[in-house]
Amino acid sequence: MVESMVRNKLTDAKIKGLRKPGVYADGAGLYIRVHPGGSKSWFFIYRRKGIRREIGLGGFAGTAPITLAIARRKADEMRDALANDQDPYAARRAAKTAPTFAEVATRLIEAKRSEWTPKTEKEWRVHLLEHAANLGPLAIDAVGTEVIQSTLLPIWKKTPATGQRVRGKIEAVIDFALAKNLRAGDNPGRWTGHLEHILSAASRTTGANHDAMPYSEVSTFLSELGAEVAEQCLLFTILTAVRTSEAIEAKPGEFDVTAKTWSIPGERTKTGKPLVVPLSESALAVVSSRMSDKFVFEGAVKDRPIGNAAMRGVMAAKRPGTTVHGFRSAFRDWCGEETDFPREIAEWSLGHKVGSAVERAYRRGDALEKRRQLMADWATYCGKLTQQ
Repeated sequence: MVESMVRNKLTDAKIKGLRKPGVYADGAGLYIRVHPGGSKSWFFIYRRKGIRREIGLGGFAGTAPITLAIARRKADEMRDALANDQDPYAARRAAKTAPTFAEVATRLIEAKRSEWTPKTEKEWRVHLLEHAANLGPLAIDAVGTEVIQSTLLPIWKKTPATGQRVRGKIEAVIDFALAKNLRAGDNPGRWTGHLEHILSAASRTTGANHDAMPYSEVSTFLSELGAEVAEQCLLFTILTAVRTSEAIEAKPGEFDVTAKTWSIPGERTKTGKPLVVPLSESALAVVSSRMSDKFVFEGAVKDRPIGNAAMRGVMAAKRPGTTVHGFRSAFRDWCGEETDFPREIAEWSLGHKVGSAVERAYRRGDALEKRRQLMADWATYCGKLTQQ
């Protein structure tokens, strides 16, 4: 039987405010666990015939979030089963064989496809059904840390950015399975506090070199860019020092014009974590007139962004031999040689991971303001500061 106790101790506001890792009770067997990285997951505990059982109910956030109301409903169902001398754990085990990882991945894609562009859907299918093909035939409740590690490591060593995107999608599939009661327990695909300790060394692997334009030539180059969408996207990419894919897929809803910030979701960053980019007046001017479409830099096809080759074409025509990605190196060289900003601020501005000591040093938010000043100085150096 579930131990009798006060129920409904938690509220949505309390749950959102939970920061310290640990276990928090809602009452009568229902708990929420706050993981070291900040993610939260529900579980139900009961004891029957002297045996303690813990059943996972899914994550509080993620692809298929389990709200407080849903978690309580699930807990009530288990309490009812126990009151009728039924064992929820045994019922799960006796249910039909769990679907395979590939089957759950396909169900997730089908559930989300109406929200995605064809390009996004194709990427999810390639990452999950091709890059993670060896997970496909495994029962979803049999997918653990070791097999995920063996799947990701070869990708990680060759192309870390792709490895992180595949990992994020694997995590999303398992979150989906947890929400649908297809498996229990924690998510072995999560990064923070788990896979980061296993794959962190591999994530230091560098890819191909990118020929960079010397930062002393950037201002002249920017003066040559016109109003065509690919050239405007290139201008914005240089002024913000972001990666090509992050700029190409920028959406109006990600921008806060009042706060002068751009919030890139974790699914589009190399680290897999959300990145807030402070916008200089120059960068803001580029996007301010482009907020009416689905994508800020819409291509020839309605509601689709420009292609990956668009900015490369501009570079090939104007500066053969140099690359778009190389402007990030130019920005980093300028930071180190022409400014007094700390190294950590420059690295953070590039969306790179920084050590825990730095995170603690800037936890009160002055990193954003320091990065804002750095990006404003970069825009001024580039000679593109909007006149007010």
